[in-house]
Amino acid sequence: MKTMSATALLLAFFLVFSTKSSFFVEVANAAAVLDIDGNEVLTGVEYYVVSIIRGAGGGGLALDEFGFGRCPLAVLQRTLDTDRGDPLTFWPVNNDSVVSQSTDLNIEFVPPFSAWCRSSNTWRLDNYDPSSGKWWVTTGATKGQPGANTLTNWFRIENASGNGYKFSFCPSVCESCISLCNDVGIYDDEDPELGKRRRLALSPQPWRFQLIKTSRVIEQVA
Repeated sequence: MKTMSATALLLAFFLVFSTKSSFFVEVANAAAVLDIDGNEVLTGVEYYVVSIIRGAGGGGLALDEFGFGRCPLAVLQRTLDTDRGDPLTFWPVNNDSVVSQSTDLNIEFVPPFSAWCRSSNTWRLDNYDPSSGKWWVTTGATKGQPGANTLTNWFRIENASGNGYKFSFCPSVCESCISLCNDVGIYDDEDPELGKRRRLALSPQPWRFQLIKTSRVIEQVA
């Protein structure tokens, strides 16, 4: 497999110097993220995150169901579009009760801790994988505590050209840090033991999704 030098990696992404003043202006002006019913997405409330494309677009996001105790756990997209995956909660850095676009978030699967790895189910950007050339999204992050030590734990929800949403990684929780900036897409990862899996990773081609409140699904079933 091809490998990339540190210089090439830095050139592959935008470098961003974050400041506290610009961060708070951004949060104040950000529009709320909406679910498929047009309601504001709320902090700490459970949602399914599913593909905006129906049919061949695949299903929702889930933890690595093939883990067998291997850590960290991968963030996957289920292959069937009828499978909504595992519920997620969102925790904005500003502790607002409403999740806003372009705001740094912790993203956490429910339940918040994994019995497999004995670690958190909060997303983080893993170390660069030279064998695949990817920055994979995994779990095991610390929730909260914004700053240099948690830089890889913060993601954003952005509008995807008026058609659903996309995840991005461009944290602004550290005023003096340099960070990678890119969207989050989905790639096929061929594991010699586990087979092909659709994993989340940094990408110039974002994966587009919509959010469904889990209580809505429960009410429909009932």
